[in-house]
Amino acid sequence: MMGMESIDRSKLTVLHALIFATAFAAPALQAQITTHQLSLKDAQSLALQNAFALQYAQLDKEKSERDVKEVLASGLPQVNLIADYSQYIDIPTQVAAGDVFGFPDYLISFFGGVSQATGVTLDAPPTDPDALSEFQFGQAHTANVGVQASQLVFSGSYFVGLKASQLFLEAQDRAIDRTAEEVLRQVAEAYYLVLGAEEASKMAKEAKELLESNREEIAQLNAAGFVDALAVDRLDLALSEIETQIVNSGRQVKLAKGLLAYQIGIGLHDEIVLTQSMDALLSTGEELDWLSRAFDPSAIPGIQEQQIYFELAGLDVLNQQAKGWPQIAAFYTNQANAQRDAFNFFDGDLKWYPIQLWGLNMSMPLWTSFGGKQQVEKKKIEHERARIGLEQMTYVAEMQLVNAQANFANATEVLNNARRSEELANRIFDQTQVGFDAGVITSFEWNESRNALMESKGKILNASMEWLNARLALQVALSAF
Repeated sequence: MMGMESIDRSKLTVLHALIFATAFAAPALQAQITTHQLSLKDAQSLALQNAFALQYAQLDKEKSERDVKEVLASGLPQVNLIADYSQYIDIPTQVAAGDVFGFPDYLISFFGGVSQATGVTLDAPPTDPDALSEFQFGQAHTANVGVQASQLVFSGSYFVGLKASQLFLEAQDRAIDRTAEEVLRQVAEAYYLVLGAEEASKMAKEAKELLESNREEIAQLNAAGFVDALAVDRLDLALSEIETQIVNSGRQVKLAKGLLAYQIGIGLHDEIVLTQSMDALLSTGEELDWLSRAFDPSAIPGIQEQQIYFELAGLDVLNQQAKGWPQIAAFYTNQANAQRDAFNFFDGDLKWYPIQLWGLNMSMPLWTSFGGKQQVEKKKIEHERARIGLEQMTYVAEMQLVNAQANFANATEVLNNARRSEELANRIFDQTQVGFDAGVITSFEWNESRNALMESKGKILNASMEWLNARLALQVALSAF
């Protein structure tokens, strides 16, 4: 009758474990309890400061900022320290023809002439054209130390990547906006949930007071013999049911406040006092401005984010094409080299030999057997998918607005009908009460009238919750936060 049918109990599940797990710690936390008096705007502002989802989104943005700087740095001068040491266990052997170091032909002819003129015989070994000479050059220990600098001169992928990283950073800003709207929606739902639970608890207590008052009168009439004991028993049964409802509604209030505390990021044991009533929220009139607002899909953060991803997909196509362009880089190396017969490179009296050079290098794919073309075509397909996704998201946003407007109109009609029904139930109950006091209405009829009144109040509560949530859905569809 007065149960919170409209309350989504799944939203409370997440808090059951937290509340019961910390129940035994409650006495120790009494000194740390803080009372928060919150309007809906206060609760939402607090959530924007503390919400876990927003903290994650902010960290994602900070990471994207680092990505932009990392991409930028990759195209700026790079300087590296280079050092190496090696020891030849066996010095490499060089092989050359046997006469590689022989006399030249003109000198041999000269000495031959001298020999003939003087009669002195030349004592030269016979020439072997197949002979080989083996030589070992170098030292066993070699070391190099120096610096090497490089600078990217031109790279299409670099400039495209820099633009993409900056665009992705903008997407993170839109993601923060989208997350903030989601947080505001969740806080509003939790706030409404607390209001509904408190209203249900209040209604149960009012019903109890009414029953207790009537039960006392019926008990007196029963003692005087004017009514039978069955009338008293019926009221006792109704009181028992109301007691159960009061206990359950108290738990619902506690759980709803726990959910709100979780959404806004405060302690689960802190005291929450809502400063706005349900009637106040029902009469803000904000929806009148929303209903007259022109729908602009491009103002919705989620669609803005998808638009950026569509542009990123286009840059991905360009980046794949840029991989076929030349890439040019400049380099400069300054180092010193030492070759020793022992490991004595730290001996300052021995010499190191300088090596210094600079240059350019260029790389460019010439033939990939159309593999590069296929990669570009695949990126174009992804770009088209992103375009379709953007179009679909825009269509869904328009459809959500139409549904939100229809649901809001329906919720408004249901709420107005519930109010008229409650007015009628109130009049019927007042007349029944008069008849009961005059003795012309039985206790059974009075109890039925009272049940109808309580049921009408429960319907108003549910209709009010549905109306608030329907208005919230309209606000979300219009991004009217």
